[in-house]
Amino acid sequence: MFSNFKERIISAIAPDLPPLPGNSERAIGAGSGHHHNSTHQRLRFAASGGQPMPDKFPYARPPFLQLLTQDELRASADHNVRPIIVPRDINLLPWGTGYAECVNSGKSEWNEDQGAFCRQVLSDPEHKHPDLPYTYFGIFDGHAGYGAALAASHQFHHILHEKLVDCLELLLPRDADATNSGGDRNKLNPTFPHPIYFQRRVTKDELIIGALESAFFNMDSLIAQDSDRYRDAGGCTACVSLFIDGKMYVANAGDSRAVLCQRRAAPERPQANTDSGIEPDPLEASCYPVPFSADHTPETERERLLNVARLKPHLMGKHYVAMEYAKRPHIKDMGQRILCRQGTMRGWTYKTLTMEDLCMPVVNGEGKRSRLLGTLGVTRGFGDHELLAINTGIQIKPFLTPHPDVRQRDLTQVVSIPDEDNRDGDYGVLVMATDGLWDVSENDAVSRTVFQTLSKYPTEKHRYTMVAQELVARARGKINDSGHWRLADSKAAATVDDISVIVIPVCQYYKEHVEWTQNYKRDLEHRRRQAQANMAQEAVNVLNGVFAEEAHVVEEEEEGEVVVHEARISHIQTEVPRRVDGTLEETLVVELTPSLEHVHIQNADSAAVESRKENVNDKDKEASTTRQQKGRKGKGKH
Repeated sequence: MFSNFKERIISAIAPDLPPLPGNSERAIGAGSGHHHNSTHQRLRFAASGGQPMPDKFPYARPPFLQLLTQDELRASADHNVRPIIVPRDINLLPWGTGYAECVNSGKSEWNEDQGAFCRQVLSDPEHKHPDLPYTYFGIFDGHAGYGAALAASHQFHHILHEKLVDCLELLLPRDADATNSGGDRNKLNPTFPHPIYFQRRVTKDELIIGALESAFFNMDSLIAQDSDRYRDAGGCTACVSLFIDGKMYVANAGDSRAVLCQRRAAPERPQANTDSGIEPDPLEASCYPVPFSADHTPETERERLLNVARLKPHLMGKHYVAMEYAKRPHIKDMGQRILCRQGTMRGWTYKTLTMEDLCMPVVNGEGKRSRLLGTLGVTRGFGDHELLAINTGIQIKPFLTPHPDVRQRDLTQVVSIPDEDNRDGDYGVLVMATDGLWDVSENDAVSRTVFQTLSKYPTEKHRYTMVAQELVARARGKINDSGHWRLADSKAAATVDDISVIVIPVCQYYKEHVEWTQNYKRDLEHRRRQAQANMAQEAVNVLNGVFAEEAHVVEEEEEGEVVVHEARISHIQTEVPRRVDGTLEETLVVELTPSLEHVHIQNADSAAVESRKENVNDKDKEASTTRQQKGRKGKGKH
């Protein structure tokens, strides 16, 4: 009773807000199936004060579009005009990557798609290996609100980077010669075992795929954790691409899609149609798409969903049945035989209709109209933790999973002949888009549009942006006098959903990778030379150390002799004034001369000693001269 009273008061104060969530509230689907109208989104209220819980991130368009003011945001969400928005500055996206988007025709207030990209570098904290750069692109299609898509565009690349850092030591390039020779084995991190110690071989591809898969699960868990503090974020699909180490990885969960558009270099000239006289376009005949993702819908994942329902029947709550019928059963058919298949059966069989068969199937409908529990049109992605099935209130999340389908391509194995000038065709152009494009466009048509547009603008810097704009324009169509959007070429109904397209020139990334590889090899050669120089310097230092020790020993011996000489000097200096014999004085001079050449003055009295020595030498010279003169005179007399 209190809840009903509170509900009426809030409805009177703010009639535009939806009613408070309760046991009787159900999530209501609208539009194309998995996109729910924002007016039906549940708005939780904080525990204190009854104020609405805030959004984790304020609504905005991708930062590289540079829509910074509220007026620009409102203009981009004009449902009557549906303007095609492209980046103002193409230099914000790497490699000249193209992007374009368009809002829906009125089924939700805002554009619930989001795009993101990030360029990062994996660095070795010990600086033993060169840095490994990588580039990431993501596109997220929101439903039941824009919260989940907005959160994924802001946070997923941070989670992915953490996952890549976890296996950093195995991803960074290393010197193969040093690894094979065992040079790095003595420097291994004991907390992170090297592959040589693994019981089974783990490749870099498996590490990167594992990083993508675990990042998807962590992103979904983060949205669930935020449900206690922020408003219900709804859910979103996710399609991301990762370019790292010369390879391309594409991970997808949901019905967004990635297609690699390629073209044959020298196609055979097709034969003309003699009946119509029209010759096919060689460019059109040479283009072909390569799917790099699979749509995850109740139709494509029927086997998995029915298997979950069969193994865990309590999730259906006696409201659903894990059966599929060729014809929808009615109560008037009770007791009659009906064609059906149960669980994961691939064939059909007959059974007698009972009351249990009148329950709604877990998966009903076909193609794009297939629904999970009669509510949701996608079976993988982020969020939807609070989503309830229509009319039954059964939680849908246990049937959903964030597990992505990951595919890869080694670009180093692509053969491209420069003379043919077919780099875009050989390496391909990756088109990532939400289901707003794929609902009305086939893969083949998208591939033809890509290369037709590129051929029109062979040297234009904005050529990939123009490709994205052309794809969005064709899917959006034109509005007629009745206010309906129609495709320009076939007059069929155009998409009424949000459209977001990313066009990535894969060959431009490969050029960047080749340049990085060359720099890496130069850096590796520099490291080798530096290591050899360091080893040589260490050898020289060792030899210098040996020589220094020998010289130190000799110096110590010489210092010992000097002490003896100093003792002699002091002794002689005390006796010189008393002696008169010239022979003794001459011998004294001979002994002092070599010792003085090695002795450095070490005390304050050495100066006085030297002056006394000079006086003694002078007196000796004078005495010697006097004796010689006397001797000569004596000889003359004889």
